[in-house]
Amino acid sequence: MGDLHIVNIEKHYTYSHQKSESVFSLQPIQLTIHEGEFFSLLGPSGCGKTTLLKLVAGLLPADNGEIWIGDNNLTTVPSEARKFAMVFQQSLLFPHMTVEDNVAFGLKMQKVGKKIRLDQARNMLAHVGLAGYGSRFPNELSGGQQQRVALARALVANPHVLLMDEPFSALDPSLREEMRELLLQIQQQFRVTVLFVTHDREEAFYLSDRIGVMSEGTLLQVGKAKDLYERPENAKVASFLGLKNIIEGKISGGRFYSIAYSGIEFSVNSTEVGPCFLILRPEVLQLATKNIHLASDAIQFTGKVDGLRFNHGFYSANIQVGNYLVDCAVSSQQAETIAVGDVVELFVNNEDLWFVKE
Repeated sequence: MGDLHIVNIEKHYTYSHQKSESVFSLQPIQLTIHEGEFFSLLGPSGCGKTTLLKLVAGLLPADNGEIWIGDNNLTTVPSEARKFAMVFQQSLLFPHMTVEDNVAFGLKMQKVGKKIRLDQARNMLAHVGLAGYGSRFPNELSGGQQQRVALARALVANPHVLLMDEPFSALDPSLREEMRELLLQIQQQFRVTVLFVTHDREEAFYLSDRIGVMSEGTLLQVGKAKDLYERPENAKVASFLGLKNIIEGKISGGRFYSIAYSGIEFSVNSTEVGPCFLILRPEVLQLATKNIHLASDAIQFTGKVDGLRFNHGFYSANIQVGNYLVDCAVSSQQAETIAVGDVVELFVNNEDLWFVKE
């Protein structure tokens, strides 16, 4: 059917409560999601992700803008006629129907014959790992199994776009990982276009071909996970992606000066001038040891170890540099050589410095 085009779509709300008003606006969103792509909208609660999803689905009317699939303008097309499927946080299965009847329900609404629709439902249940479960009822299934049924029901009608609104957030961590694996496998197998809403960075990074980061009704940046993480366009994106070393400062005369913190000042290979933020990813800050050869333009800091904590196979070290606490990733072997209170040398290569304007 072609790419999904979101063309300057916007939505405005006004809430009144005891004579006070608060306003939320989804600012004009311009976005193209490619056919067969897994695209995630990532952002904190209340940033407009679900509003945008509902606008795409046709569940909300847009105040301005258009929704297109390929050359087809769907802006005024009712939600039931868009041939989109949606999976919510809750499975929303019909409790009085068997599993296979739940999966086949959309096909029944499309007037597909009973034998064909049940055959297709059973086939899709096998794809989601529930072969033989068709005669059960939803209350006989676990939460993870119910979400598998909801996924099968969404996919069986061969939708142009699969819309997913935080579908795994109610599951425990092991089930979430299991469902992510399943979803990725099925999406790649069927090459369905997916628009996925989540506030979970790890989930978005694991699943997505591209990610759009949202905040306060605005789409801040779109890109591949690696590009967003290594090259955030502003401090808001960096902060939401979990980067802690975001240092406000300015560049003047070929040097960076931190504003609020002493101890962070150095020469830079940058033609930029003026206020900015320095973003240092934890893994680019390295301990300077005797067997490491430093590049001639490497930036060096002296600091004191303030804390060490183990996290998923590596350690995070808090190092006090001047009056700023930097977050630094260290290996298990390096962690064995340092202790809280030790004075250490850190370095970062010049090409790993990342500056964004205020």
